[in-house]
Amino acid sequence: MKKFIEWIKSPKSDFALFILLLILANVVGHNAYLRFDLTAPKSYSISKSSKQIVKTLEEPLSIKVFFDENLPAPYNNYAQYIKDLLEEYKGAAGENFSVSYMDMKKEENAALASDFGLRQIQIQEVKKTEVGFKQVYMGMVFTYGDAVEKLDSVTTIDGLEYKITSTISKMVSTVDTLSGLGKGNKIKLTLYMSSALKTLRISGMDQVEAYVKEAYRNVNKKNMDRIDFEVVSPDSSEVESVAERYGLQVISYRDEKQVFGLVLSLDDKFSVLPLQVERSFFGNMVAGLEDLEDGLDSGLQTLLSKSTKVGFVVGHYEHKLEDANDSANYVSIISNAGYEPVQLDLMSEDIPVGMSTIILDGPQQDYMEEELYKIDQFLMKGGNVLFFVDPLFAQGGGQYQMPTYLPLNLNLDTLLNAYGVKREFNYVMDKNCHHQATQRDGKMAFHWVPVVQKKDLAKHHPVTNNLGYVYMLSNGVIDASEAKENKDLKTTVLVRSSSESWIEDNQIMLNPQFIAPPKNAEFKSYDLAVMLEGKFKSAFDAPVMKTVYDEEGNEVDTSNDEMTAASYASESKLPGKVFVVGSSQITTAQLLDANSTSPIAMFLVNVLDYVNGREELCIMRTKGLSLNTLEIKSQALAQALKYFCIYGIVVLVVIAGLVALRVRAKHRNAIRKRYNPNDEREITKETSKKDGE
Repeated sequence: MKKFIEWIKSPKSDFALFILLLILANVVGHNAYLRFDLTAPKSYSISKSSKQIVKTLEEPLSIKVFFDENLPAPYNNYAQYIKDLLEEYKGAAGENFSVSYMDMKKEENAALASDFGLRQIQIQEVKKTEVGFKQVYMGMVFTYGDAVEKLDSVTTIDGLEYKITSTISKMVSTVDTLSGLGKGNKIKLTLYMSSALKTLRISGMDQVEAYVKEAYRNVNKKNMDRIDFEVVSPDSSEVESVAERYGLQVISYRDEKQVFGLVLSLDDKFSVLPLQVERSFFGNMVAGLEDLEDGLDSGLQTLLSKSTKVGFVVGHYEHKLEDANDSANYVSIISNAGYEPVQLDLMSEDIPVGMSTIILDGPQQDYMEEELYKIDQFLMKGGNVLFFVDPLFAQGGGQYQMPTYLPLNLNLDTLLNAYGVKREFNYVMDKNCHHQATQRDGKMAFHWVPVVQKKDLAKHHPVTNNLGYVYMLSNGVIDASEAKENKDLKTTVLVRSSSESWIEDNQIMLNPQFIAPPKNAEFKSYDLAVMLEGKFKSAFDAPVMKTVYDEEGNEVDTSNDEMTAASYASESKLPGKVFVVGSSQITTAQLLDANSTSPIAMFLVNVLDYVNGREELCIMRTKGLSLNTLEIKSQALAQALKYFCIYGIVVLVVIAGLVALRVRAKHRNAIRKRYNPNDEREITKETSKKDGE
């Protein structure tokens, strides 16, 4: 024992102790998971919201990861990223969270992935000089209680944490709601199908009931058997009332009307599933049969979700709330984000209690004073208002004639001006804009479509912090100088044009062939979108009484009534938020995509999340590193940067190594001269002697 202690103390044990230290460090590292995320948007760590939701799981949540091995770049990094991200979830969760990584070389795992509904995707693979294609699985399956959800075709890691957390949250909400339903309170799935439809020449109509029953059995099994199913054939006298109640399809044949549709309902709420008759080249056919199960899952989640209602004010030629031919509009984008759009006619109804946000999306007509008053008082009581207002409107124009653009004057400005915001009736043009190449005219610049880079977005604000750029469209200038001077308000310019911008307000023609940067123009940056937060002053000096009409629709004079009652706030009782942007075109399919993946779609949803106090979701949604792009105007500069990254960095490393060697040699010589000055002379003499010989 004494010899061992002496050996430990002696230098002889240093190597053995070093090896032992490495082994212990690896054991600790394997069991104690620890990482440091040094990226600005914290792309490799999860947010507080994600940690909270997995920490409070009441039932076991299982995640199965189906990823093929040996994937080509860039997909080879995705599996590791997902593994690291799920380890973050696991570290924050309790015992009810588990992850399994499936070995896709085994046939039973491939079969299991197929049973869960995951689909193989085709990716390109380059081997030496050959280019081929490979079918692979890249998906995840979530199981919570009896509920099953999937994330299929995970071909990007942008916003992946948001997708994972949203999926878990949706499952927990659905399972909790289903568990809370009483025995006699079940969800009803009703197939409304007039019996006469089977006698018509509609392809697939005779198979509808069988398809629906099969989808119903699968979905009901996954949802605690809480769904009842029935087929209803309404009488001819009931067809119109049933169709009107649910918005179902009415099929007319020889003056007889038949109803067709699939409805999922719970109490007073219902969801209409995408099942209808469509006209094709080969005749009438039933569409939606192949995707019934997915449609049922989506409808059930919509029915059971505790979504936040958002009011869309209508009645002034705003953008349509629903457009069957346009799946990429603002309404569909926010619906996918967990909000419930509600049509709001302020002339006939008040803003519902509990609604926190209303949206004015592209009004083209003046409001009644009562409507403006309701909007104003809603803000005074702590509500949030989003204004998407165009600066100009097009008049005239035809096949061979350009339209004339005139100022869009609205009495809505009385509200905005009172809050410290002024609209300018112009279009902001920018040299940094969208370009499009055509065969006839070459590369054309669309100056009224600015590409706003990161440096012109609000820094450190949850809405824009992680965005690399956004496209804007047909924007007018927003002047919030008065709001900035108001000490009761926090005013943030979220988006501004570049310093190479100018404005057009006279004889505007939105044709790239006729628009060019003017030679003598004053180029500068202009504010395009602003956010106001805090306490506001009312735009009204006194309450506006509700207009009363008699039975014939005539206005009744109530000025001499002995008793009147009105609720009026001259200033904010609770802090509210106002968002103003000088364009409603950014909420249309011209810029938006149906999958909500474009930067402008993320920007719009982030605005809605922010005003509703969901800042964590804003940050989570935009964590993708691919959004942090470089602003490069010249193709030559882009090529130079490309070759610098490939070869220049290597050259710099070699040069740095040679410099380091030279510094070390110089340092050694300095030490030698100081502590052994004769050594250098002796070496010189020996060298000279050898040279003489």
